[in-house]
Amino acid sequence: MLNIMYFLHTNMALILLVLISRPHPLDNAGFLSFATFAWMTPMMWAMFRNKLDVSSLSLSPFDVADTSGERLQRLWEEEVSRVGLEKASLIRVILRFQRTRLILSVLIGVAAMVAAFLGPVSHHLFILMFTVSHGVGLCFGLFSSEFAKAFMISLLWAMNLRTAVRLKGAFSSMGFQKVISLRAHGSISMGEMINVLTNDGHRLFEAVLFGSFVLSTPVLLIVCIVYACYILGYTALTGVFIYLIFIPIQLFMAKLINKFRWKAMLMTDSRVRTMNEILSSIKLIKMYAWEDSFEKKIAGMSITSIIPTFATVITFITHTSLGLSLNTSEAFTTIAIFNSMRFCLALLPLSTKALAEAAVSIARLRKILLIQNPDPYLIQSKDSDSAIVMKNATFCWSKPDSQSDPTPSTESDVNGHKVDRTSHHEPSETLPTLNNISFTLPKGNLLGVCGNVGSGKTSLISSILEQMHLKQGSITADGTFAYVSQQAWIFHGSVQENILMGEPFDQAKYDRTVDACSLRADLKILPYGDQTEIGERGLNLSGGQKQRISLARAVYSNKDIYLLDDPLSAVDAHVGKHIFEECIKKVLKGKSIILVTHQLQYLEFCDDILVLEDGVVLEAGNHQALVKDNGRYAQCIFDILFVFLFFSQAAVKAGDQLVSQESSSEGSVSWRVYHQYCQAVLCDCVAAAFSSWWLSFWLGQGDGVTNATTSNQGDISQNPHLHFYQMVYGVMVLVMVVLAILKCFIYTHVTLNAACKFHDTMFRKVIASPMSFFDTTPTGRILNRFAKDQEEVDTVLPLHMDPFLQFCLLVAFTIIIISSVFPYMLIAVLVMGILFTLIVFQRSIRHMKKMENISRSPCISLTTSTLQGLSTIHAYNTRDSHISLNDINSNHYLLFHSGTRWLSFWLDFMAAAMTLMVSLFVVLSSNDLISPSLKGLAMSYTIQLTGLLQYVVRQSTEVEARFNSVERLQEYIKSEAPRHIKDAHIPEGWPKSGAITFQNYKMRYRENTPIVLNRLNFLIQAGEKLGIVGRTGSGKSSLGVALFRLVEPAGGTVLIDGVDTNDIGLHDLRSKLSVIPQDPVLFIGTVRYNLDPFDDYTDEEIWMALEKTYMKDSISRLEGNLQAPVLENGENFSVGERQLMCMARALLRNSKIILLDEATASIDSETDALIQNTIKDAFHHCTMLTIAHRINTVLNSDRILVMDKGEVAELDPPDVLTQRPGSMFSSLLTAANTVNT
Repeated sequence: MLNIMYFLHTNMALILLVLISRPHPLDNAGFLSFATFAWMTPMMWAMFRNKLDVSSLSLSPFDVADTSGERLQRLWEEEVSRVGLEKASLIRVILRFQRTRLILSVLIGVAAMVAAFLGPVSHHLFILMFTVSHGVGLCFGLFSSEFAKAFMISLLWAMNLRTAVRLKGAFSSMGFQKVISLRAHGSISMGEMINVLTNDGHRLFEAVLFGSFVLSTPVLLIVCIVYACYILGYTALTGVFIYLIFIPIQLFMAKLINKFRWKAMLMTDSRVRTMNEILSSIKLIKMYAWEDSFEKKIAGMSITSIIPTFATVITFITHTSLGLSLNTSEAFTTIAIFNSMRFCLALLPLSTKALAEAAVSIARLRKILLIQNPDPYLIQSKDSDSAIVMKNATFCWSKPDSQSDPTPSTESDVNGHKVDRTSHHEPSETLPTLNNISFTLPKGNLLGVCGNVGSGKTSLISSILEQMHLKQGSITADGTFAYVSQQAWIFHGSVQENILMGEPFDQAKYDRTVDACSLRADLKILPYGDQTEIGERGLNLSGGQKQRISLARAVYSNKDIYLLDDPLSAVDAHVGKHIFEECIKKVLKGKSIILVTHQLQYLEFCDDILVLEDGVVLEAGNHQALVKDNGRYAQCIFDILFVFLFFSQAAVKAGDQLVSQESSSEGSVSWRVYHQYCQAVLCDCVAAAFSSWWLSFWLGQGDGVTNATTSNQGDISQNPHLHFYQMVYGVMVLVMVVLAILKCFIYTHVTLNAACKFHDTMFRKVIASPMSFFDTTPTGRILNRFAKDQEEVDTVLPLHMDPFLQFCLLVAFTIIIISSVFPYMLIAVLVMGILFTLIVFQRSIRHMKKMENISRSPCISLTTSTLQGLSTIHAYNTRDSHISLNDINSNHYLLFHSGTRWLSFWLDFMAAAMTLMVSLFVVLSSNDLISPSLKGLAMSYTIQLTGLLQYVVRQSTEVEARFNSVERLQEYIKSEAPRHIKDAHIPEGWPKSGAITFQNYKMRYRENTPIVLNRLNFLIQAGEKLGIVGRTGSGKSSLGVALFRLVEPAGGTVLIDGVDTNDIGLHDLRSKLSVIPQDPVLFIGTVRYNLDPFDDYTDEEIWMALEKTYMKDSISRLEGNLQAPVLENGENFSVGERQLMCMARALLRNSKIILLDEATASIDSETDALIQNTIKDAFHHCTMLTIAHRINTVLNSDRILVMDKGEVAELDPPDVLTQRPGSMFSSLLTAANTVNT
């Protein structure tokens, strides 16, 4: 009974899956149906008629990633417990994972090779006996051996495909589970992780498909060698020797390929990482007109075919030169043997390459599996009075004993939140970030945390979430955590999904949460309310909306302890006040809260306050006590009696759902691409065919004495013209070698050039796309083009294209030769041709490949999004739906491969039928009609046809399917306005004064969306300082978009110093303006590269800019100063420091017009005051538009522009507006200065 219970318990998920989903046709297939892929026939037919519902196809429950992943994980844990983490071998684990199936596949492989060898044997017997009466029996024997070869190979693929799907799923699932469990990433970059989780599973798939050939092909090789020696004697060894010479050459090539592959993988990683970075910051790159710099940053042979002919020719020349006898049956059997040896030669490099690449992928996954999380140090207590107690705790970001990762460092951690680290600990990472911290948070209390930029506020929260390493001291917590990160993490889904984050829906609780977080008004603006789809990284939301959704997620989760990392910095004054009063003080009443904030006006309502500086607690106590102490806190409070908050970015309303479905382009691929290459191959094939014909002609001449029509034409070694025949035969070989080498060079050159050209063109197109393209296209989809599709064009396509074109021509020549010997065969060829075109459901297979391509993008999107939100995912302890997406992709991949194998088997069957026909012709026609040597020629070519025909068709579907990637690379075409316009008249030194005029200006973000700026008419004087204020969604940030022409106007114009900005190139416009954006953006590279990517300025100028923005000390403390590395997303600087560097960047450009978009949101008020002075001094000659944030920034403006619903509501000097009764500005001011509790 217990056993039954245990079985039910462990297999419940599987049983449910089996019951719920319709059984997969593969699970119901019998042995013959499984081996010949007959189970695919109904599906292929349905696809051919366009009647297949793709969504009804799901992976078999036996193959799903969940089950396989758990098993692989268990085996890995057993391995680690057996030999320890350092010595654990992932390869050994993977071999154990599918041990039985792998052994079976090798055995079937050996059987297939034996069947392949039987072809030449029956061919030999056939040629010896085709005059004898039992020739017809031999014909059927020949047919059987060919059919057996086709059947065994088909069975081998059927076996391997299923193993491959399981391993791919297990690999991705295990990698994903590990990545999602990481609290700190150590030395692995975002690009590398994305690649391991998306591309590397495919590499393992290929390795399982081809791997067993490495063990089974040598069997065929050995048997062929023995048999060739038996027929020809020792001279056959010359040909064999040529084969054997090429095997080490191939192995050496495989080693080389592997070396370059590893380099190429690193290149791909950095390409994907740089692309990811560019796409995340595309708005800033466009505003700064930096596309050129990034374009520069991004831009950054097969001889097997001739060997059989080569070996044959050399063997025969040696054989006849030694005066040994050679007749028709021996000659053509040798040709047949050498041709089946070609099979080994073609498969060995493919298999070794696949295994070598898989080894690299496995090594990369192992590197991730070896990353150790910080040792858990948070002590969970029960029934304590305190929610959190920290005693003398010291934390740092890397292991204190400098026991870093065993792998060389590439990039730093990639978290959804930005780590507020102090910059000076960076050179020697082990310096503590937080020193000797002690505090107690009683249950139900609100603890405020404040401090300068880089003082360690975010690190304090990271330390509570166990993302750091504890050096000394202790930390105890009683309860569960909810966390709101400083830069809100939003995933691709609806607003409601983002708030619920996997929790069950409760209407009353949900309504309460939405009201408390002031989201009700926003949901009304959004086109589908809370069902509106949010683009990746919250692209269609303003900063304030993102932050409030992130807060709503925390409130809804109803946890015990709330860690709020500066959630009020991104919302405007009204909303900030509402959230503090309604949400933090009322709805969360009774919860324990840590609130990190720069909004000091809220601190007096906190129960306790911590003031941090340089990672230590400078002051602690409540508001009254700290003000009395007259220390640092009191000084800050007096400095800013009015603190003021504004925020937003136009809420983009979509006319329809935001992210459109990815389409698959229809139709076949254009022929122009194939053209140049075909010429080189054609000459090669002509030469090979000619050499075979010459041999048959030479054999036909016999000893030059015997009558040619008899069946025995004598020994050609005795022929008086022997040397002439040998010479022509030998010269043909030289011609072929030269042509083959030439072909390799042309081919490599053409494919490499094409791949580079595609990549650069696509990059230029993507970066020149309008902003609306980035708002509506998920990053995963674009990254998929740059990662997988580009890789297909770089490596996979050339690999398939070469044999495809070559064998195509070979099949054509084979059919020509057979038909010229037996003209009647043309009838059979015609019949088979018609069948052939019917069978080639290529359309279905092409469609399957397209489905697989499309199903890959969501995997990449989800992976990227998950990596960005890891800290949030951990805090809430949720996991993601990577598994199901991975299964959908695996299923399409399996169907695509099964489709091609289905095709191959039936083509092989047809070719075997053709062999039967030709052999019957040979037996039944008399030697007077057709000479025996020509019959031999026709037979040896017919036998070649079996493997060839299916190979050509399979390659053609592969090439077609891969060309789909080429089409996808060419798909992104829609471009924004040109960067430069030749005839545009731009005065020298424009803009000289910086006056801006909006004339009847209208703007919408995309077609079919509402107008966000409506009929704006106003003038901004040269050198004027204009403050722009307004509620969320009033159109403040849209003004900046209009000025930089990120979106083309729907009507009206913007003039700068009298020049219409619509008439000049985008680069000419944007390079003259500067922006200090709301989200500070830094790129991977050095500090200098981030400030000056084009090397336009001297080091002195850069230091001067850094001094003015109070960053000179921080940078000079870094190792390498201006050459100090900046990590992904600028992770090694706090958000505030990043903001100051963006400020320095704008100072350097020395533009006449500057836009500050919420630029001081993440800076403490003290630094903010210093910055305001810098702005006053450094930018005094500029026209400045400040999208308002704090009241002091706006009160010093010359005039204030109040926006409301996309129109100008008020425009006057601040003192006029404050005194005007009922003005919108004065109501905003009042809201900022009163906080009720």
